[in-house]
Amino acid sequence: MLTVLPFALLGLLVLQVPRRVPWRDERRTAFFAAQLGLMTAYAVAAMGGVIASWTLDSFLATGRAEFPAPLIIAAWQAVIGGLIYLAIAGAAYAWHSAQQAREETARAAQAEALRARAELAALRSQLNPHFLLNTLHAALGLVRRDPALAERALERLGEVLHYGLRMHRESLDQVTFAEEWAFVRSYLEIESLRLEERLQLRLEADPETLPDLVPPFVLQPLVENAILHAVAPRKAGGRVAITARRRGDHLQLEVCDDGPGMPAASPSPGAGLGLRLLRERLALLYAGNASLSLQPAEGGGVRATIELPLDREAVSESA
Repeated sequence: MLTVLPFALLGLLVLQVPRRVPWRDERRTAFFAAQLGLMTAYAVAAMGGVIASWTLDSFLATGRAEFPAPLIIAAWQAVIGGLIYLAIAGAAYAWHSAQQAREETARAAQAEALRARAELAALRSQLNPHFLLNTLHAALGLVRRDPALAERALERLGEVLHYGLRMHRESLDQVTFAEEWAFVRSYLEIESLRLEERLQLRLEADPETLPDLVPPFVLQPLVENAILHAVAPRKAGGRVAITARRRGDHLQLEVCDDGPGMPAASPSPGAGLGLRLLRERLALLYAGNASLSLQPAEGGGVRATIELPLDREAVSESA
């Protein structure tokens, strides 16, 4: 019992090693060096524990504090300690890897469910009878006055619907920002046709942001929210400014309006379905490294900002 106790107590600490010293493919040398050091420390500590416990037992039995065995036995305990460390650490790493795999599977399943819900929410918005009827009514009104503009409106409607159906059909987790930007511009052309001069737009996207990868429907919910709350209800309409730029190792997307702003009584501004789904998707896809914030804009209105890390692979490894 006294021989086993030091190994068992120290083994509880070894179970925490996978969390403190995780495996990294690019740092194999450092990993194995750390394991060698930990194994040595475990073996020496276990040997010391055995010597101390045996010496204490000898003192209690004979009144003399001495190790009642040849020192080679103590050295052999150190060798056994090293083997025990390898066994416990191997089992701990296997269990930790299995747990990570289960968590990753659950996270992927949840991300897939949220992606599907986001797609359906976007499609529901695009296929909303009022949205379609308003667009078709505006296009029909232009058929005689401006056939070219009417044709362009119907083309934009087709592009918006095609993008949504493509995301749903192919279950894409990422698209280039150029694709998302084109989708939003088509959506805005339709809204401009409906709201006419009531909708004033300012669109700015740095060319370097266009190849960056983003989740589909990452920008459209913010734009739709701004138009719905800041422009459409007001007789005079309003302004919506959309910008995309890089900030260090992040892509920053910003939608700013000049509407009435966030209600002071709202416990969680932007708690609509689209924004809520977007927040949850970002949290899952970027492991907490992305953010969505809504703040009052200078001079009134709301400023919605999304920060996305540019390196998704690094985010996945750190998750």
